Amino acid sequence: MDNMKFISIIWLFPLVFMLHDFEEIIFIEWWGNKNKSVLLSRYPRVANIYLKLNTAAIALAVSEEFVILSIITLLSVIFKWYNLWLGVLVGFFIHLIVHLVQWILYKKYIPAIATTIPAMMYSIYAMYFIYSNSNMKAFTVVIWGSLGTIIIFINLLLAHKLARKFNKVITDNTK
Repeated sequence: MDNMKFISIIWLFPLVFMLHDFEEIIFIEWWGNKNKSVLLSRYPRVANIYLKLNTAAIALAVSEEFVILSIITLLSVIFKWYNLWLGVLVGFFIHLIVHLVQWILYKKYIPAIATTIPAMMYSIYAMYFIYSNSNMKAFTVVIWGSLGTIIIFINLLLAHKLARKFNKVITDNTK
């Protein structure tokens, strides 16, 4: 196994994550305002939560996720312990599938869809490469993939809670 290729694929994950999330950060507020009436009528519970967030609040949530992902990636490389990293990659891949489903259901552009397919391609390749070039067993991938997905989901909830609090502070201070 080419160690440099192995490490490069691992370090690509934070980059792929950020490219994907830049699309969300840049377009979510504009897109939400443009599609507000449709979102409120078709998906009122979700719309009432996310339409209230501004770009700064979304960027804060993404920043928190990026820091955690970067720490996991760094520790994986330093200690050559790739289980948690692979688990988080599986969780990210499931997150991308959710975006794909959202796009299919909405039938129009949603922020994140332009980068979802390339991010999925990287994720599939990285999962295959890491699995086939390490000593991991399929059972280990399933266990860590499940754990990584749970970690991603819990952190996503916390990041969105942080974003809502930050958004409230910003809007309260501008009144």
